[in-house]
Amino acid sequence: MHFTIDRDNMLSALGTVLRIVPSRSPLIITTGLLIKAGDSSMEMVSTDLEVTVRCRMPTLEVRREGEAVVPARQLFEIMRRMAEGSIEIYSDKNDITVLYPGGEARIAGFPPEEFPLATISAEAGVSLSLQEGLKEGLRSVLYAAGRDELRPVFTGVQFEVSEGILTMAATDAHRLAVYEIKTDITEPCSSVIPAKALREVERALGQGEEKVQVNIQHNQAAFVIGAVEVYTRLIEGRFPDWQAAIPHGKARTVIQGEISGLIRAVERAQVLASGEVSTVIIRVQDEYLTVYSQSELGGLKENVPLFFEGEPVEIAFNATYLLEALKAAGNETVDIELNGNMGPAVIRTPDAKGYLALVLPLRII
Repeated sequence: MHFTIDRDNMLSALGTVLRIVPSRSPLIITTGLLIKAGDSSMEMVSTDLEVTVRCRMPTLEVRREGEAVVPARQLFEIMRRMAEGSIEIYSDKNDITVLYPGGEARIAGFPPEEFPLATISAEAGVSLSLQEGLKEGLRSVLYAAGRDELRPVFTGVQFEVSEGILTMAATDAHRLAVYEIKTDITEPCSSVIPAKALREVERALGQGEEKVQVNIQHNQAAFVIGAVEVYTRLIEGRFPDWQAAIPHGKARTVIQGEISGLIRAVERAQVLASGEVSTVIIRVQDEYLTVYSQSELGGLKENVPLFFEGEPVEIAFNATYLLEALKAAGNETVDIELNGNMGPAVIRTPDAKGYLALVLPLRII
């Protein structure tokens, strides 16, 4: 393998694939990156055996096709300390040498034939092409996915296609986020995709709404976003029946209006909140919504101008959970539905956006 590439392109590819490289692994080769050169391009691949990310970048010249596996962190740290401009990279057995203006660096690598590559089988699966909405949808639900590896199904996002609607849902058993996207696929499908893989998809989408090609099979999924591909195993197990957790019928209390003031008030209250979960209290009474917090550090009380109808209520929340649900709405206005001080709060966007969040309250002591 021998090619010439712009240092910034090489660094960009490294930034794309580096995030899932494990710092430690019983299979040490997964702490490395597979680099392949051919057809006027360079391909870089990383994996943690559950998620695989592939990124392609154009080269200035490919003198000899080939491949190599090198330690990811060392290559990144060297590259980011190099000046801009073109660099040469060539392999010799398992090692690579990087030639840059004024110097060269040799990095000991691994046998490339031992690198575990993800493969998508040729069997039929559900394929869908998404042009708009996926980035916003991922941003709106990923915060609610759990991180407890002992409960793997809670660490994923349910992708369910039904009657031309893709519904994404995530929950950690304390909160729930749901987002709907229209699609031209009518074939029903339901899978649980690791949130870790979807965070890589979200990052690959960047600032724009690029076209995303998705293929879901019985135990694996692939996402193609331009020059970036993300492959992942699906999570086995039954996803919770989240629809049963949403209260039906008319809410006992409904709060409506712009939420920027409420978000800022809760953020201020969180600074002086008590407990490991930063408890804040919302009181709706006498045409006011009041945010409270109290601890040994002090206390806060702030009135927020929001419209409400229904019963007065005083309800406590984990401040972080409430803030993440409000911010993920991506809207200036929301409807917040309450059903007493122990019923879940339901947050909806009043326009056509398909966002819904549910946050369980805390018991007031």
